Amino acid sequence: MFSTTRRQFLGSCSAAIVGAATYRPHAKIIGANEQIRVAVIGFGGRGKALIDGVRRSANARLVALCDADSKVLNGFEPDNHDLWRTGDFREILDSGEVDAIASATPNHWHALMTVWACQAGKHVYMEKPISHNMWESRQVVLASRRFDRFVQAGFQNRSDTALIPFFERLQRGDFGAVQHVHGTCYRDRDGIGKIESPLVIPETINYDRWLGPATDEPLYRPRLHYDWHWDFNTGNGDVGNQGPHEWDLMNWALGDTVEMPSRMVAAGNRFAWNDAGNTPNVMACFGEMNGIPFCFEVVNLKKSASPPQGVGVGVVITTERGTFTGGRGGGKFTFSDGKVEKFSQSPEQKGDSTPDHMQNFFDAILNHSREGQRSEVVSAAKSSAMAHMANISYMLGEVRSEGELGAAFSGHVAASEMLARLREAPRKFAEINELPVGRESWILGPELTFDNASQSFVGSASGLANERMTREYRKNYVFPQL
Repeated sequence: MFSTTRRQFLGSCSAAIVGAATYRPHAKIIGANEQIRVAVIGFGGRGKALIDGVRRSANARLVALCDADSKVLNGFEPDNHDLWRTGDFREILDSGEVDAIASATPNHWHALMTVWACQAGKHVYMEKPISHNMWESRQVVLASRRFDRFVQAGFQNRSDTALIPFFERLQRGDFGAVQHVHGTCYRDRDGIGKIESPLVIPETINYDRWLGPATDEPLYRPRLHYDWHWDFNTGNGDVGNQGPHEWDLMNWALGDTVEMPSRMVAAGNRFAWNDAGNTPNVMACFGEMNGIPFCFEVVNLKKSASPPQGVGVGVVITTERGTFTGGRGGGKFTFSDGKVEKFSQSPEQKGDSTPDHMQNFFDAILNHSREGQRSEVVSAAKSSAMAHMANISYMLGEVRSEGELGAAFSGHVAASEMLARLREAPRKFAEINELPVGRESWILGPELTFDNASQSFVGSASGLANERMTREYRKNYVFPQL
């Protein structure tokens, strides 16, 4: 996954590919005065923000659109005849008229599409998480290095004009050493429903291309798009949907090194909703990285719990000198003596920083330099893999007693408080909505220990955990040997 230090990690990547031929049929050096020709792939939702980001850049030009759903593909700006449209992104990879792709496809496509694009000589802007499992995180880094392509993840908080100065000062030591980091993902969601017979895929969708490397299995949810997030076959739950943004902030706060957490445990379940999803809607994660304890919590049940220090989506960072609370758009640092320092976005930015983040990616390509790239593939792959590590613990879990749950989260006061808060959430949700409590049992995963030197899990449950680092891939959608 990741080596002990950045230098060792990059060295191990190089060693793995020494002597390998580089396949870049359409790769070229883009001059400083040239425009980067960009294709956007997958734009039923988040992809529209990527289209906007390309169009707002003076250094990039939108030349192509791709989506496996012809209704989406042809329904977007149908009168714009300047754009090449295709339902098969492999045609884009084969084209010499495209320099880079920007993709917002489902999670299960992120890593393989990135590897194939790098192999075809394209630079890649990929939405988060940049992988669907831990093994894939390493593959995208290897592909970026082997084919000398720039890869950036859509962790746009890294370009937030409020957060950049705070984290620069945090890493400089202005607020003292970090003592604890807490990520939160409180998103009000509803169940996705359940149907008795397998979903009939709409004729407008090329399902083989949509499914790609994922397993072909019957779907019992009424909607294909978006709700793939709540199926482990194609998504990663909210810990790997909204959550990667906050995992990335935690990674940033914990030093932005390449080491994975040395240990992590997760617990939760899919409460209240009798639907077709299989990812948890309430989840507690606790672990340690670089000797610093951390927590992460997910709550998707409306008004069922109050987030720590009022931060519903973001981070709480405790240091020697006080506490930072905030996330996208900024926050504040409260010193131990009560003094407060606020961090706000610049007037020019205001809101989502996607355009600035994409411009940072384009600048890296034009400057032929990764220096200054804000969400370069190494840190992006790690931030993605942290969410996957939590899911591995959960997926290996079993129903456990209250005592066992409490013991697993007893290593830090914030972890104990998190568990107590989340234990009440399903009951409170049922009470508010006048529903039966339904499922009450908690699934507790094993505490996983990760050895960064061997890039594998060790100790108890390590065999099953290492198997979960990757998956079986469908024929014609298998990763190249890197």
